[in-house]
Amino acid sequence: MAPIPPPPRRNWTVPLILGIAALVLILVVCVAGIAAAFFTWRSANKAEPSVSLSAPATPSATPASPAPPKTGADCLIGDWLETNYTGNSNIYGTKVQLSGKGTLVRFTGTEVVYALQNVVVSGTADGDTYEVIHNGSLKMNYVIDDKNIHYSNPQADGTTTWKVNGKTEDTEPIKASLGSETFVCQGNDLRMFGENGSTELKRIVPPGTAT
Repeated sequence: MAPIPPPPRRNWTVPLILGIAALVLILVVCVAGIAAAFFTWRSANKAEPSVSLSAPATPSATPASPAPPKTGADCLIGDWLETNYTGNSNIYGTKVQLSGKGTLVRFTGTEVVYALQNVVVSGTADGDTYEVIHNGSLKMNYVIDDKNIHYSNPQADGTTTWKVNGKTEDTEPIKASLGSETFVCQGNDLRMFGENGSTELKRIVPPGTAT
C-alpha cells in the first residue's frame, strides 16, 4: 500500500480579498438604504402649503327692488272708498257747507263709475239742517291732462233727495256736474279738488293685502 501524501498547502490570499470586497459591498448597501430611508422620511414630513378645496362662496342673490309706487293716471285705476267729502252747495238760495262720505268709486282707465247707495252729505246754515241723499249710480268718461281729470258723457241712474230740518223738500234724477278736478294720487291715497269741494278716498284692496 502506498503511503498517503500530505494535504496541499491552502492559499489564504484570494479568500481574504473576496471577504474584504463582500464586506465593502455590504457597507455600501447599508449606507444607501439609510440614505433612502432618510430622504423618504424627509419627504413624508415636509410641510406642504395648504390648499382649500372648498367651492367658492356663492354670492347672495340681490333682492329684487320693490316696484316704485304708481302715480298719475296709472295710480287712479282701481276701486276707491270715499272717506271724506267737503263742499259748498246753494240750496234754496242758502249757501251750505256740506260734508259726508261713503261713495264707492271705480276708475277703469277710460271710465269712472260712482256707486251711490244711500250716500248722505249734510250741513247747517242759518240755524237750519240740510241733507242731500244720493241713491243710484253715475258713470262718466274721463281723460287726464297733467294733474287734472276732465269728465264727459255722463250717464246717471237714480235719484237725489233734498231735506231741510228732516223734511223732504224735493227728489230729482241724479245729475252730474261736469268740469275738471285736480287730483293727487299716491299709493292707496287719492285726493280730488274741484270748484265746489274736495274729496279724500282710500283704495279698496283684497282682504289680507297690506295697505
